Amino acid sequence: MTAESSASRLRALLRAQPCLLAPGVYDCLSAMLAAEAGFSAISISGYSTEASQFGLPDLGFMGLTDIETMARRICAATDRPAICDADTGYGGANNVWQTVQRLEAAGVAGLHIEDQADPKKCGGLPGRTVVPAAEMAAKVRAACAARRNPDTLIIARSDARGAEGIEAVASRLNQYLEAGADMALAAENYDLDEVKYLAGAVKGPFAICGGVPGWGGSHESAAAYGEIGMKLVIYPFSSLYVAARAMREAYAEMARTGGFSKEMVEARMVGFKDFSEFIGVDVWSWRETQFAEDKKD
Repeated sequence: MTAESSASRLRALLRAQPCLLAPGVYDCLSAMLAAEAGFSAISISGYSTEASQFGLPDLGFMGLTDIETMARRICAATDRPAICDADTGYGGANNVWQTVQRLEAAGVAGLHIEDQADPKKCGGLPGRTVVPAAEMAAKVRAACAARRNPDTLIIARSDARGAEGIEAVASRLNQYLEAGADMALAAENYDLDEVKYLAGAVKGPFAICGGVPGWGGSHESAAAYGEIGMKLVIYPFSSLYVAARAMREAYAEMARTGGFSKEMVEARMVGFKDFSEFIGVDVWSWRETQFAEDKKD
């Protein structure tokens, strides 16, 4: 799917669905599995990419080239519109400009930038600081002006709750919407009543992070979120945490028993044939035969 058609498709999905769910992915395999499960859109998680590709916490170690490379691979591997975590935009207005255009070229349908000061931290960690709202609004204006495809979704995120409180988050998000953002994202720990407050206080399309362990307002269904007034829920940790638990348990059992028994394989693994079909071995094998040296017309 081209970047342009992907962005158009994402906007169509947001118009058609009361609340769109976008599971977080961090590589081609997790993106392909999300597509196989039937999700219409995906979210490329900076947190999960940083952990899986570099073995590092989400403390601002990744740069634009790192997430751009992964976004390009993911967008080539699946036809699902992808929303990409672009952290703080990796600098000022000029950096944001480059970020938007390079991620568009990589194939993403949308991206979100946040109002943290560099070096940024995961929204679940203490000690985050934010830039002035006016500075972030200028970044939003730069992001909107930079996009080559007007359908590319620009999402502005606020992490200001810890520093300034929930009312300031609502105020900031409204300023970012006024600056041109297509959607506002709150990405900290809120209970359900607080999510409802933000959904009412934010004067435009609103999104949150869902499925986060310990975040009280992050576990509702799409229907329930739609009734609240949400337009999008992204799940930044979903695939990473599911995979980490599965591997941790399997490796612990293997270490404890001294091997990987037939019963363990059957209980914990997909089959070789199943995975080969999923990853496209049959298609590539067929294609190879079509272009063999001795293939006759």
